[in-house]
Amino acid sequence: LGLLTVFSGAFAPVVQPLLTQQKQTTLEFAPLMAGFGASSSKGKKGKKDSNKKSTKLKPKKQWDRYMSEDLKSADAIRVAVRVDAIDGKWFSVGEIKSNDNAHTEAAVIRHRALIGDHARRMFPAEVLAIDNLDYGYTTDTDDNTEKCEWKVVGKVEAMPADIDKMIGFRGFPDLTGFYESSGKAATGDTKQDGYNKMKSKGITGITALEVHD
Repeated sequence: LGLLTVFSGAFAPVVQPLLTQQKQTTLEFAPLMAGFGASSSKGKKGKKDSNKKSTKLKPKKQWDRYMSEDLKSADAIRVAVRVDAIDGKWFSVGEIKSNDNAHTEAAVIRHRALIGDHARRMFPAEVLAIDNLDYGYTTDTDDNTEKCEWKVVGKVEAMPADIDKMIGFRGFPDLTGFYESSGKAATGDTKQDGYNKMKSKGITGITALEVHD
């Protein structure tokens, strides 16, 4: 019993400093952990905002804008795509409008995804999903696409922040009923009966992933 008392007295002072040191270490690292958490949250928020800016335009909404009163007096400019930049044929797929005719090239650029998708609906054998496309427009009135002079759209240095609300696109009707307006092609029918019928039948165009609302 005497030996146990001696050993107990010898080791008791050593245990208390170790426990105190462990508590101090935990408190010192706590602020660092909080710091890393805050930085990570901020980074994720920035990434979300960046994705929001590159949102793809919706076919129905841009068709509505094309038919709106704001663009009623704007010129309807034909747009087309071609697969081969050297010796390629232009495939006319629809028309764009812009406010006061001031943003024609910007309208083509912002609608490239819609124009390309509709080109593949109208010309599935000639325009493939893997093809790199040129996008162009013409102010010629000749119905023969090959006789028109097409201007290839490159890059617009600056666009208005609300450019999507200042432009519109309507494709030419295809066999699935896409952009069909009461059975009449490009008549200016603001009711867009054909589009609503197409949606009710479940026809969604070239891919089931497309959203038409």
